[in-house]
Amino acid sequence: MKRALVAGVVALWATVAAPQNAGTDDSATFSLDEARLVARQALHNGQFELARQIAMGLLQADAKDPFAYGVLAAAHSRLDDPRLARAAARLSYRYSETDVQKFGAARTAASVAAQQERPTASQAWLRIAATHADTPQQDTLVAREYARARAANPLRFNINLSVAPSDNVNNGTDNVLEVINGVPTLGQFQGSSRALSGTVGVLDVQLRYRLRADQSSRTTANARLYTRRVDLSSEARTIAPNVTNSDFASTYAELGVNHQFALGAAGNAMTLGAAFGASWSGGNRSYDFAKVLVQRDVRLSPNNRLSLSGVVEQRLSAVSSLRDANVLTLGANLGHKLAGGDRLSIGVTVQDVSGDNINADFQTASLRARYTFAKQVGPVQVTTGLTYGYTDYDSYVLVRPVDGGRQDTSLYGDVSLFFADYDFAGFAPTVQVRTGRRSSNVNRFEISETTISLGIQSKF
Repeated sequence: MKRALVAGVVALWATVAAPQNAGTDDSATFSLDEARLVARQALHNGQFELARQIAMGLLQADAKDPFAYGVLAAAHSRLDDPRLARAAARLSYRYSETDVQKFGAARTAASVAAQQERPTASQAWLRIAATHADTPQQDTLVAREYARARAANPLRFNINLSVAPSDNVNNGTDNVLEVINGVPTLGQFQGSSRALSGTVGVLDVQLRYRLRADQSSRTTANARLYTRRVDLSSEARTIAPNVTNSDFASTYAELGVNHQFALGAAGNAMTLGAAFGASWSGGNRSYDFAKVLVQRDVRLSPNNRLSLSGVVEQRLSAVSSLRDANVLTLGANLGHKLAGGDRLSIGVTVQDVSGDNINADFQTASLRARYTFAKQVGPVQVTTGLTYGYTDYDSYVLVRPVDGGRQDTSLYGDVSLFFADYDFAGFAPTVQVRTGRRSSNVNRFEISETTISLGIQSKF
């Protein structure tokens, strides 16, 4: 019976695709597998109405045929019926039973979305396809198609989520008694100033929307929301019974626009940008800010790239104008790709913060080296980093002025592990271990910290 149900449409295909056989018997019947082959060939030949008719015949034989719905999705998309195309794509995935079928159905849905210029939907379907990929070749195929969808999408989003057990969630001191320039002051630190253990959760959402682009320039609107929350341990609550989790919460929000354009030799570019936003700490608004950015990227050689940047920022305190500040930040980063594929980057950042508040007037410099191994160590991709920092306050006041001001030095090391082989929908777990210490002539600011961060990262 099923063979007869598709006989009419198959005969129609024989008439359209092979007119030289017009004298053959059009009443011949074909199997379902042969009809599927005909439908696939009709799509390949651009005979979308014929493919649609064959798919409808297949659905008469089996109303839950995922292949037939996939053909309908592709045909309706080409026949400019996006609503039916999307519905057919969803049904194709819904009625697929094996991972192979679901992988193909999700890719078809992604292709339909791409044809309809819906790149975000295409990316979502490719994420679903990734959950059913079970070979390295399928992983590579999804990654390649995802890259095309991402390039076509004017909206770029990046979401980082991490949870980190830490022995110092508040940047507190390990000391109990206050010492300045090696001399005890007989002062004693309150519990809230001591190093408190707990868990830190961070959500960092960055959005970028392409306003316009051509061969030599691109203009984007940008948004960022960064929020940090703390859950104090029972031990920390014993040390500092009067503090709450919200005392150590912080939020940062930013809106801006960037314009990047080619400048100089191939691969060189300049970026100009501006942004404004606000920062909250402890549940209260800390300051509003506005800033401008200049960045120069230079391709020194096929394996070396230099980035120079400068940011001028003005901060307006929400508490008092005495806490307003002007911030100048200069940075340089050199990236080098080694012969084996490993990557090394070295960056220098210097910053000057000036204002009427003596304790918020300082200069700081940091040097960071980062090394990424090209080859996995077992199932893990490894990146290591080392950061050295120095901060100088010409003047600093506690109860009274500190002789010689305040000077801090810090050294931190980190190791990041990316478990790329254990992904779901293209997202894989990450683990970062960060440890270090900051020393100071004012021991209130001497801290040590070890943090283990658990997060997720996209493979694509």
